[in-house]
Amino acid sequence: MTFAHSIYAILVVILFSACSRYPVSGHIDMINSQKKPVIYLIDPVNFGSLLSSFEGKVIDSTTIDQKGNFQFTKMPASSEKKLYVITIQKHGEKYPTKLENDVPDSSNYIPFVFQAQENIKINSVANQLTKNASIESKTTDNQSIIKLIQNRSLLYGEYKAKSKIASEDQLLEAEKAKLEFQKSLMESVLNDKSVFVTALALRWISPNGDYERLPELVKSACLNLTKNAPDHLWTQQICTKSASLSLTLGDQFPDFPMPMKNLDTISLHSLLADKLTLIDLWASWCAPCRQENRNILVPLWDKYHQNGFQIIGYALDSSDKGWNNAISKDGADRWLHASHLQGDVSPLFDLLKISTIPANYLVNKEGIVLAKNLHGVELTAWVDNYMKK
Repeated sequence: MTFAHSIYAILVVILFSACSRYPVSGHIDMINSQKKPVIYLIDPVNFGSLLSSFEGKVIDSTTIDQKGNFQFTKMPASSEKKLYVITIQKHGEKYPTKLENDVPDSSNYIPFVFQAQENIKINSVANQLTKNASIESKTTDNQSIIKLIQNRSLLYGEYKAKSKIASEDQLLEAEKAKLEFQKSLMESVLNDKSVFVTALALRWISPNGDYERLPELVKSACLNLTKNAPDHLWTQQICTKSASLSLTLGDQFPDFPMPMKNLDTISLHSLLADKLTLIDLWASWCAPCRQENRNILVPLWDKYHQNGFQIIGYALDSSDKGWNNAISKDGADRWLHASHLQGDVSPLFDLLKISTIPANYLVNKEGIVLAKNLHGVELTAWVDNYMKK
C-alpha cells in the first residue's frame, strides 16, 4: 500500500468514526429564515401530547453552525424504538416546545423514530421544516413518516383548493372537503403497522385533538394497532380515546327522553319510523341548518314520509319564540321537534359526546345508526337509495 493510500484509508476511518459519534445529525438550510439557529430535541412522552404545542419534554438542544450543520452527541438510552421531534423556533419565541400546525407546509418540526445503535441524518429547509424533510435511516418507520409528510402536503393542498368559502351556503361544502382530507390521510396509513406512523396521522388530521366528527377514524386506528402493536402504550391511549368518542356506524342511538314541542316527554325509540328516521340536530340561529331545513329536509319529508320515513328535530335553542318561528318559516312543522331550550346546555348532546351542529344520524327502526352527518345532495342521494330498497 502506498503512502497516499494509507493516508486516504486513515481519513476514511476518521470520518466514519466522527459520523458514528453523532447518532442524530443533519443539515438545515437557514437562508432567508427568521428562525434561531438552535434545534431542540423533544420527547412527546405520550400520544396526547404528540405534536401539541407546549406539552412535549425538551431533552436536549444543539446549535446549527454557519454551514447549516447540526448534531446531537448522544440520545436517550433505550432498547426500543421511540418517536422524537426536532424543532426550531422564531427569534424571540419564549417556549422551545411551540409547534406550528396551522399551515402544514410551513410547520417548524420534524418527527422521527430512533433506535439505539443507529445513526440518523435529517435534512430540511428552515422555512418549511416539515414539508422539505428527508431522513436517512435504516428504520422503515422513518421512510413511512416521510411518505406520510408528502401525502399530507398533497392532500392538504387539494383540501384548501376545495374549501374556499365565499358565502354561508358553502360552509357545509368546506366541512365536507375537510373530512375528505382527513379520511384520505388516514387511508394512506391503513396498511402501515407502525404505531408511530398511525399516531402521527391521527394527530395531523386534528392537531387540536378534536375527534368529534372523526370517531370512525380513531376506532379504525385502534382496531389496527390492537392487531399490530397491542402492548404499546400509545395503542392503549388511542383506544382509550376512541372509547370516549361519539356514536359510530352500527351503534344504537340511545333511547333518550325527548322534551317535545308540545311539552310532552317521549322516549326517542317510540318515535322511530318503520323504515328510516333522520335525527336532525340543529338550531334556529344556525344558517346552514336553516338552509338544510328548507332545501333538503322538506323535500325528503314530502317525498318519503308516507313510505316510512320520519324526521325528529332537536334544537340547541334557548328562546321558545325564536325556535317556533324558525320551524314555521322553514316549513319544518311537518315533522317532530324537541328541545330543552337551554341553549348550549343540552343533556342529549352531553350523552352523545358532541357539541357541533349541524349534525344528524340516520337510524333504522331499532335505532341502529346507518349513516351520520350527511348533508345537501349527499344526504338526498343516500335517503333516495335507501328508501328505494
